[in-house]
Amino acid sequence: MQGKQVLNETLFVYNLSIETFVPENHILRKINQIVDLSFVRELTQDKYCSNNGRTSIDPELFFRLMIIKYIYGIESERRLCEDAHSHMGYRWFCRLSMQDSVPHHSSLTKIRDRLGEDTIEQFFDCIVKQCCQHGLVKGKRIITDGTLIKANASINSLEAINMIERHQEEVREKSDRNEPNQKPVQPKLSNKTHQSRTDPESTLAYKNGCSNGLKYKGHFSIDAEYGIILDPFISTGADHESKHYLNRLETIQHKHDITIEETVADRGYGTGTIISTLFERNIRPLIPLFHHSSGSAMPAGFIYDPTTDTIQCPTGNKLIATGKKDRYQRQRYKIKDASCLSCNTLSQCGANFLKQKNKPRYVQLSDFQSYYNTINNHMKTPYFKAAIRERFYKIEGLFSEAKRLHGFQRAQFRGRKKMQIQAFFTASVLNIKKLVKFMSLNPSILDPITLIFFIFQRLRRYLEPLRPIFIHSSLFFSFYNHFFFLRTFSTQSIDYGT
Repeated sequence: MQGKQVLNETLFVYNLSIETFVPENHILRKINQIVDLSFVRELTQDKYCSNNGRTSIDPELFFRLMIIKYIYGIESERRLCEDAHSHMGYRWFCRLSMQDSVPHHSSLTKIRDRLGEDTIEQFFDCIVKQCCQHGLVKGKRIITDGTLIKANASINSLEAINMIERHQEEVREKSDRNEPNQKPVQPKLSNKTHQSRTDPESTLAYKNGCSNGLKYKGHFSIDAEYGIILDPFISTGADHESKHYLNRLETIQHKHDITIEETVADRGYGTGTIISTLFERNIRPLIPLFHHSSGSAMPAGFIYDPTTDTIQCPTGNKLIATGKKDRYQRQRYKIKDASCLSCNTLSQCGANFLKQKNKPRYVQLSDFQSYYNTINNHMKTPYFKAAIRERFYKIEGLFSEAKRLHGFQRAQFRGRKKMQIQAFFTASVLNIKKLVKFMSLNPSILDPITLIFFIFQRLRRYLEPLRPIFIHSSLFFSFYNHFFFLRTFSTQSIDYGT
């Protein structure tokens, strides 16, 4: 017989708990059990007046909502508040009862602006500190890479910085609208001549395989052991990866009190300045040296004499230094009398040559040539090759996860500071996921009380079906309820800090 469901609205509901709607293996339940957010109130204490004003929204509630927002990739805070209103799991994680109202989305914006970049950074650092306490950060090897992020601004918002050029572009646009059959003249866009009027801090950035547009760049550094993000730094899209690299390594060592022994990065970081500085700091660089400022291999048969600062070619001629060093600290060497033009082995010579005819060949030597030779030999070892492969699947996979699942493909707000806040929250969520995954796989490192409840959660699925059978047994019933009472009390004291 076909059944028909009838809505039966009851005036009162007894013995109904929101917790029963949250599955045991739900990620929010795991986060609530493992991640301690009790530090939030102390972290934000100086942002509120202690003896005056209206009672504010609990700052811990704000951060719990932000965890939900970024872990599920919800781009709009308006959508976040709508989902939190109707989602039982969100209400349970935010400690909101059925009678409690969800904060207005405009309040979340005001709280974020009140806390600012520094407080959000401290929140990120506290999450990293918890990862360190559980042994997820070794600090020996650091992997760094950069990724482009679409700015929350259209390329059509670009306007000329110079007022005269801007007026000329406006005149051309009006003429194009008046004459639709005429092919419009496309202005040449560059960061030196144009700036976005909606997001002036975003810049044009071009990369193979990526669409043109206004971008920001994320410079992420992770610990190679478990992939914990230690530093998610945001710059304009036009900044090269190597520009902020050394400063970010200093920040990581100072902030997290670790001693870096090795660094892994792609060839974009292989500049002579970076390599030489890392050697001076006793840090082993595992960076391919394909950057032109790091030096180049000496042609076959050429020998450099540091005592006389000359280079001897295979035929015995000496090349002397000529001219000034270029901006990459490279010195040019060539034969003074141009006798190499009459050399019999000119066709087999490995030296460089200019496009002009009847010009002698030359050899360039970098100030970082000794570092280049050292790293060039290391690149041939299996250890170096394994480190480069590790960089690819660890940090590139992290960027893919952040963009696909956590809304890091595009900036949600405008301005570098707000983009930096988004990066801190995204990195915090990624670290929380790693922490939850590791703790779930390794329950032995939990504290004793949490370990007991971890084991009980595994047994609960077997005890729950037996409850109707032994419901009349006073011993079983009292043990069951007593254990649940202790579990609730201990969870509040551990997770909520009450």
